[in-house]
Amino acid sequence: MLGKLSIRNAKRQAKDYIIYFITVIISVALMFSFNSIAVSKDISELSYMMENFKTAIMGISILVIFIMVWLINYTMKFILDKRSKEFGTYQILGLEKKDISNMFTLENLLIGIVAFVFGIVIGMFLYQIFTSIIMNLFNQAYKIEIAFDLKAVGLTAAYFFGIFILVLLNCRRKIKKTKVYDLLYADKINENNIIKKSKGNVVVFILSIVLMGIAIYLNDTEFKNPSTMTGNKVFLAIGLLILGIYMFYISLSSFIVKRYLKNKVRKYKKDNMFLYRNLTSKINTMSITMGTIALMVTVILIGGNVALLMNSMLNNELEMGYPFEIMVTSIDGDFSKYKEYIEKNSDVTDMYEYKIYCIDETEIANNAFTDTVFSGRSYIGYDTVLLLSDYNNLRKMLGYEEVTLDDDEVIINCMKTAKGILEDYTKKNNTVNITGKTMRIKEVKEENLAQVGFNGYYYAFVVPDNMKDAVEKESVKLEDASWYLDTGYKLVANTKGTTSEDFYNGLSRYILTEEKEVTEEIDGVEQTYTVEVSLDNVQTRGMRTSETKSFYAIISFLAFYIALVFIMGAATMLAIQQLSDSEKYKYRYSLLKKLGMDEKNINKIIFKQLLFYFAIPMLVPIIVSIPVVLSVGHVFTIAITTGEIIKNMLIILGLFILVYGIYFVATDVQFSRNIEEGR
Repeated sequence: MLGKLSIRNAKRQAKDYIIYFITVIISVALMFSFNSIAVSKDISELSYMMENFKTAIMGISILVIFIMVWLINYTMKFILDKRSKEFGTYQILGLEKKDISNMFTLENLLIGIVAFVFGIVIGMFLYQIFTSIIMNLFNQAYKIEIAFDLKAVGLTAAYFFGIFILVLLNCRRKIKKTKVYDLLYADKINENNIIKKSKGNVVVFILSIVLMGIAIYLNDTEFKNPSTMTGNKVFLAIGLLILGIYMFYISLSSFIVKRYLKNKVRKYKKDNMFLYRNLTSKINTMSITMGTIALMVTVILIGGNVALLMNSMLNNELEMGYPFEIMVTSIDGDFSKYKEYIEKNSDVTDMYEYKIYCIDETEIANNAFTDTVFSGRSYIGYDTVLLLSDYNNLRKMLGYEEVTLDDDEVIINCMKTAKGILEDYTKKNNTVNITGKTMRIKEVKEENLAQVGFNGYYYAFVVPDNMKDAVEKESVKLEDASWYLDTGYKLVANTKGTTSEDFYNGLSRYILTEEKEVTEEIDGVEQTYTVEVSLDNVQTRGMRTSETKSFYAIISFLAFYIALVFIMGAATMLAIQQLSDSEKYKYRYSLLKKLGMDEKNINKIIFKQLLFYFAIPMLVPIIVSIPVVLSVGHVFTIAITTGEIIKNMLIILGLFILVYGIYFVATDVQFSRNIEEGR
């Protein structure tokens, strides 16, 4: 009998909590697809960095497991409370607590098994899609075929059923310890209203806004100057932000009452009184839940933006720092071995040797970048200089037009993110002193000429060829500069195809090294030791592209994994709360119909109620995440423009609203159906 009752209840429970059921299926599908990627040899062999993908996925899986434990435990506890009267009735009819807990365990295990099977099937398709995306990212051919790894199935089963069994054991313990009276009236119990008095709520509401404002301010001051960051203010800001969010939602219902219901004009306008009473009563009894959901949304918005910022920075760094396929620096200018290897192992289209010069730091570095993201990131007292003929040859290799200079003119070529700063400075200061000669700044250019440590760090001066002797005379000795400058003799080359990791490893074998003695004070004691220093430097676009794509894949997929689980968790909690309470609202909405309100207007009120309910947890996260992301963006603005940061924010917000909106629409449809059944 218990078996038949469990099967019947499982069917009914799956229907009543379809959104929860779908969330569990998608979670299993994501677990399986990512575990399959982690054990895939095809993925790990794409790049040496992709070996880290497996470790990263395993690490993130631990976080996802904790999220799933919390979500499933929250949902089962909610289901248990809603069915407590049913279980209390069973006890009155003579069923023992042991039998009831066995029945509850069995029916949830049935739902879990069905969800797991569906999840594995969907996960197989997700794995093929994700693998195809990664393969296309690395320009590798991939044929989609239905297949799955037993190891991935085993890992997913261990994660999922481990979570499920732990939660069920906790529920069994609760059923056995709960008295009949408590079971019969458990559905009447809500979260406690932490602050009883209205004035206290208002004070807490104001204090919450102050705390969140302080957190945003501390975060901004910490990230405003990345060169002086310590991290202490960030941890304090996180603590204040979390506290502020919870305090905000604890006191929110009182604020709504003060703001809306005490205004008689607004109170009795249309359906406001009915709507706000429903809203405030619900928020008032689940403030902690609202705060938790808001915190999850905040993590999604900020974390997702940081992931996109990192990806944008890597792509921009690749674009700005690796315009040539092969780039080699040599301290002595002997490129014979490098050239021989390059010509033998690649299809070279053009190759060029030149020299860059490192002169004493000019007023540009001292004044133009003060109080900017570039402050303190220069070549420690030196500026980079290129001769015009070398500059034009490099431009020709990259398809740019040649430029001209008068004898007293200079061009500044810089990263695109530094152009605005330099242009603002040169409008007021149109000259620069180079080797004792005052030069007029003709133009600031932003073409990508490897201004990320190869041809200068974020900018370089281009001077007429007749200044060669002067800049060479002032240029720092290369044997001294090699300690901290990527400067000296240069070789750049372009090839028809993209070079490989093996090509880079082969070319790197020719790097010259030497041992140098270093004397420094350690713990108050002067110590001397020997270190091996590289005298040459080799960079290839192919190698860096492989690293960037690997990092991009790891960050993007893991951020997507976490964000989707968080969104589903937050939306599922909201949906289940509303759908479970639809029984209560049947009576209220039936009264509205008896009072003469038509179906159309009732559905509008339902829509408004759910819209407000889903929107309230998004209120603080959206407001808070914008200044926080802009502040964190200071770290990335050396390679990313403000426009790109704003674009990323809109992308993350759009994706969140899309997924969140799907849950909202599903809840609205199911809620309306539940209400209609009672009318």
